[in-house]
Amino acid sequence: MDKNNQYNSVFISDVHLGFLGCKAEKLYEFLNKLNCKKLFLVGDIIDFWAMKDNFYWPKEHQKVLDKLKDIKDSGTDVFYITGNHDDPLRSEKDANKFIETDKRFKKILDKANTFKVVDSHIHESQTQGKILIIHGDQFDVVTSNIKWLSKFGGILYEILLKLNRPLSKKLKSLTKKTVNKASNFQLNVQRLCKKENYKGLLCGHTHLPQIKQNSDYIYFNTGDWIEACTAITEDRDGSFELKSFTKAKSVLINKL
Repeated sequence: MDKNNQYNSVFISDVHLGFLGCKAEKLYEFLNKLNCKKLFLVGDIIDFWAMKDNFYWPKEHQKVLDKLKDIKDSGTDVFYITGNHDDPLRSEKDANKFIETDKRFKKILDKANTFKVVDSHIHESQTQGKILIIHGDQFDVVTSNIKWLSKFGGILYEILLKLNRPLSKKLKSLTKKTVNKASNFQLNVQRLCKKENYKGLLCGHTHLPQIKQNSDYIYFNTGDWIEACTAITEDRDGSFELKSFTKAKSVLINKL
């Protein structure tokens, strides 16, 4: 086992298995070398939205889900924090609707439910104190209140991926930044941390990887596995690192 991949905790999000743009093979490479005590899947790991009208589940995506199960079976605690694209895991009623639409969803849902499925989790870090882990769609007014618009954006993004990946990346980033600003995303995060006395908040959703030390809280964002291929790691000494795995070797982006 590569000693460089041994961690206390690892955090990934926005994998979007079931979506055309998911870099499943790259993620599998990362997971295959991983050794950690806890693995946090911070939402949108499976993209049920993308598959609802057009079921897409290649073998590479199944391999990733199987690998996550293998990691769990080897003794790692695997937490699945639900997101908006995998919201059938938040509601048995919604899950049953998907299964009624296509029986193939049952196998995927059953495997996902072998993990510790929760809507949020409080992580007691070694050096930074109490950190709330949540997907982040809760702070997005478009996702929360205008779901059809968010789904339309996903369809448009998939079309652009097929036509021009660099352009789709730029537009996706610009859209996310605009929505975050309009939603007062960071302000809402700050208010929640202050109210509940969290030292930090770790989320995904925006696909914008970041570790930022603010005056009164720390903001962590895990990025995604469509464009950035990033993860946040908590080392054995309690330090946090944001890394990109788009290259043959990991690239350190930021450290706390």
